[in-house]
Amino acid sequence: MNIANLTQEEKDKINVDLAASGVAYKERLNMPVVASEVERQQPAHLRAYFNERLAFLS
Repeated sequence: MNIANLTQEEKDKINVDLAASGVAYKERLNMPVVASEVERQQPAHLRAYFNERLAFLS
């Protein structure tokens, strides 16, 4: 899969997945992370998707 060939919407979802996995990873290692701050940094239309992914990964 070539990421360059994806649509911008698909790229945004990949970035949201990466952000959610980063939060879950830090939570597992007991590192300081503020999930609500990371959520606010995501595009508004993908915040629900971020929360779904975070719940799945946690």
